[in-house]
Amino acid sequence: MPSNKTIIFFIIAHMDDWQLFMNPNVSWELSNKENKVVFIYTTGNDAGSDKSYWMANEEGAISSVCFGMSDLLYLDGNREKVKINNHILHRWLGRNVVCYFLRLPDGNVTGDGFSSQGYQSLQKLYRRQISSIKSLDGSTLYHGWQDFVNTLQGIIDNEADGFSSVKINHPETNKTINPGDHSDHRTTGIAVQAIPKYNQYNNFSYIGYNLRNYPLDLWGEDLFWKIAQFAVYDKTLSDLTRYSILKKSPFFFMEFCFRAAKFRELK
Repeated sequence: MPSNKTIIFFIIAHMDDWQLFMNPNVSWELSNKENKVVFIYTTGNDAGSDKSYWMANEEGAISSVCFGMSDLLYLDGNREKVKINNHILHRWLGRNVVCYFLRLPDGNVTGDGFSSQGYQSLQKLYRRQISSIKSLDGSTLYHGWQDFVNTLQGIIDNEADGFSSVKINHPETNKTINPGDHSDHRTTGIAVQAIPKYNQYNNFSYIGYNLRNYPLDLWGEDLFWKIAQFAVYDKTLSDLTRYSILKKSPFFFMEFCFRAAKFRELK
């Protein structure tokens, strides 16, 4: 049996989503060494850019996670490839934290995709506007929506083996509660809710872009960790690509940084 008491999954579209929309909850989970925490990033957050950009996003996510763990050095983690549901997936492991990078094309806010990736998107796969979707590095091809959904289930089964308590966190799919969100956010949430064993878990959905419309309510140490974890992510991205989200669009981050995550438990 695992020594960890609980396994917590954060299944999200982009590498900077949990810092913006799921904190301070992620910080709390990372700081508890008795838990196992698994991040599943469905897309490369590439915004139509080349390999250097989406790879830098992965490194930024890892740096941010390591900083959240506080006592784990970046070099202590290991990258590897695993085969789940007949797909080659990229995984990073660092003590009690695991990151999966599925590397699907960024679908753009509207779900129309980008020309550089053949206008592929998770939303189009879900709506059956495309019959398949290929990862950015060409390592795998998902043959339809159910293939993708079953792969998410396979990751959960693989990582949660032996755990009696499984907690799933994902983007909110209700457009009334969470209007105007990114297509990748919502479609990732739809995929998670479609996994066969979803009702067996403790499930929580999180507001995305609409968080900016809530009152300011994050202060003290929780505010510090939210800002710091995003800054570490952005610094890594900047070091590798010379592109900084904070320098280009500081107000975009400021809309979210003083607001705590808004979530609901789904029975």
